[in-house]
Amino acid sequence: MKKALKVFAILLLTTLLLRGWIYRYSVNYTSIGTRNSIEITNQDLLDKIQIHSNDQQADIQKIIKIANSITIETLNFTGGPTSNNPNELMQTRQANCIGYSALFNSIANQLITQYQLTDRIQAKHHIGQLDFLGINLHQLFSHPFFKDHDFNTLQDLQTGKVYAIDPSLSDYLGIKRVAFESYSE
Repeated sequence: MKKALKVFAILLLTTLLLRGWIYRYSVNYTSIGTRNSIEITNQDLLDKIQIHSNDQQADIQKIIKIANSITIETLNFTGGPTSNNPNELMQTRQANCIGYSALFNSIANQLITQYQLTDRIQAKHHIGQLDFLGINLHQLFSHPFFKDHDFNTLQDLQTGKVYAIDPSLSDYLGIKRVAFESYSE
């Protein structure tokens, strides 16, 4: 019994430590569309971005970290209807995957503009489908809530490298990056 418990504890610890790698290996995100970025006009949100950015030089990794951090600090996940406007989310603090991605994308675009990196970095808010080991997960559910799942990408326009982020997943499981198969837009 003790040996089985030790094996279980080791497997659980390994799964927790490697959850990001396991998730990226087994779940793939595919873009089926994009949503428009919403310009930030909420002064509280602009102030929050300014505090986190400290007017330092930034790169794509720092922009991802700041946008994700502010998004996670600001929002709580809900399955109910909510606004997807980042300016309104500062008051409601409730969002589904669309709101999480909208806020992340607006913050990322604000930072890209602030750091004068519009010719180097592009942020997009994607409507996506998730495949688990090649099986489209959305076909398994009939509820409209599971029709699709929003996520974000940031692309380094000079190198072509694409970083895919799911802010709602990052909030709940601490997984910072996701697997993104195609970038056809």
